[in-house]
Amino acid sequence: MPVANPSTGRAGRTREALIGAGRRLFSERPADAVSIDDIVQAADVAKGSFYNHFPDREALVRAVTSEIRAGVELAVRAANEGVEDPARRAARAVCVYLRYGVDEPERARVMVRVHDGHTTTSAPLNRHLVEDVTQGLASGRFAIATMESGVLFILGVSQMSLIRVVREPSLAVAVPLAQQMCALLLRGLGVPFAEADAIAAQTADEIVRSGAFAGAA
Repeated sequence: MPVANPSTGRAGRTREALIGAGRRLFSERPADAVSIDDIVQAADVAKGSFYNHFPDREALVRAVTSEIRAGVELAVRAANEGVEDPARRAARAVCVYLRYGVDEPERARVMVRVHDGHTTTSAPLNRHLVEDVTQGLASGRFAIATMESGVLFILGVSQMSLIRVVREPSLAVAVPLAQQMCALLLRGLGVPFAEADAIAAQTADEIVRSGAFAGAA
């Protein structure tokens, strides 16, 4: 007898409706300002159905943000496929974030509003970033004090740049911003100024303007 796929049955559809409603609401206002009643009303499901899938609102917040960040991580990995230089990898990751802000403004707004637990070196979704910064330090490519400071620096630049793009999700804003912020980022990591500017200009054009890896998200 065939086994029903829980992701495509009624339960799966209800879960997706709840996640979609949560994503919309969390993109509009802080998560703690969204009630479970708000969520089930937006999802058009019974309140009891919520507790069949999530024990509380915070569990839904984690599900929504994990789904979004996993998608961005896939896009970053695709953009960095075959790229060995940690400086270029860092710049390309930032540019993927900014292009994501243009293409997926609702999801990007959630990332801007809800970031608790994703700004530590131990966060699973930061594993590749930690590896890149560690490699950059070991090879002498980066001239920074510690791995943690480098990771937080890159996350901070990414987050603040995304906030700007979310306010006005257009390529007219995102492309020059990506070039400027990536140049500053690479300089701050210790890359020579002229090289940092060249990498930033190339990466902003390849990733943000062309959107070559946006579909991976």
